[in-house]
Amino acid sequence: MSKTIEDNGWTAVPRSLEKLLANRKNPKSKATPLQVSDLPLPSSPIVDSIMKHAKDHLPEQTFSHSMRVFYFGMLMP
Repeated sequence: MSKTIEDNGWTAVPRSLEKLLANRKNPKSKATPLQVSDLPLPSSPIVDSIMKHAKDHLPEQTFSHSMRVFYFGMLMP
């Protein structure tokens, strides 16, 4: 493996599902579905400006991917 890959963290990281789920309050509970409308974007002039800039300058697929990443991150505990 190249030194560059190791330096930048592009290596496998072992994970334990048991440790990941150990901190859940009720591990047997099912996830509650959410709608995008349940997680509204912040509303401010700078957010509006950034969204317009992103929509105007990014390819549609890249903008959509960025929004998915944002919403996924918002759902992280």
